[in-house]
Amino acid sequence: DWTVITTDGTWSSHWEHSIALTEQGPLVLTSPDGGKAKLAEYGVTTAPDPLA
Repeated sequence: DWTVITTDGTWSSHWEHSIALTEQGPLVLTSPDGGKAKLAEYGVTTAPDPLA
């Protein structure tokens, strides 16, 4: 694990996936299940798969 630190102390992030933030929730575009399984561990519901 590592943390992104900014010089002014503001929040920052590092993404290893491509994410779509939709009105129905997030969708991990580079994950086969849209990120559903991993995000569920954190209580996050993903957007429905638009291709299903």
